[in-house]
Amino acid sequence: MESSTRSPVFSHLSSSLQGIWTIRATKTEQQFQAKFDEHQDLHSETWFLFLSTSRWLAVRLDALCAVFVSIVAFGSIIIANQLDAGQVGLALSYAITLMGMFQWGVRQSAEVENLMTSVERVLDYTELESEAPWESYKPPPNGWPHHGVIVFEKVNFGYSPDCEPILKDLNLAIRSKEKIGLVGRTGAGKSSLISALFRLAEPEGKIIIDGLVTSELGLHDLRNSMSIIPQVLYELI
Repeated sequence: MESSTRSPVFSHLSSSLQGIWTIRATKTEQQFQAKFDEHQDLHSETWFLFLSTSRWLAVRLDALCAVFVSIVAFGSIIIANQLDAGQVGLALSYAITLMGMFQWGVRQSAEVENLMTSVERVLDYTELESEAPWESYKPPPNGWPHHGVIVFEKVNFGYSPDCEPILKDLNLAIRSKEKIGLVGRTGAGKSSLISALFRLAEPEGKIIIDGLVTSELGLHDLRNSMSIIPQVLYELI
């Protein structure tokens, strides 16, 4: 619970630092600060809850161990005629030692359970569906693509099978040496069109480049034959 509320704090801080120029240009500092305070308050609440429950558990473990030591002490008094002073002292010494080990063991088990969240995430990643083969059974000819003719035939593209497709029944033909500009609002699918070309997620339908269907090519053969200029700006020092 604490780790799930900690991630949004760092994610929001990272995105704010990357877009600090845009934030200042649009004068939305107060909005981003309020959003950061909201994430930080939620994380502080869960962290305080974690500390409180830890202290709650520690107090009750101390009480339980104190009861155990008391039982050992009073039991030694009851059967004092059958024990000598050395055995009583040894029993009390082991009882006190066991009290500390018991508290440490319970706290460590709780900490292990808390850290197992990372292991669960790794196991979830191992169950993800693998990408298509890297190499083609029939590699494209050398220098492919020669002309750059791109044809989309009834292409549907989405990043998850559980979500609605972003590109729906797309039919498009781009001839050689044409310069195409895509215009649309945020989320309209401009970047998704490039993702479909590079098969970052598998599209439905056919995408044909110079007569070859991209879904029949290996990912390395396809992606090494195309290039892209990312829209992320870099600051050169």
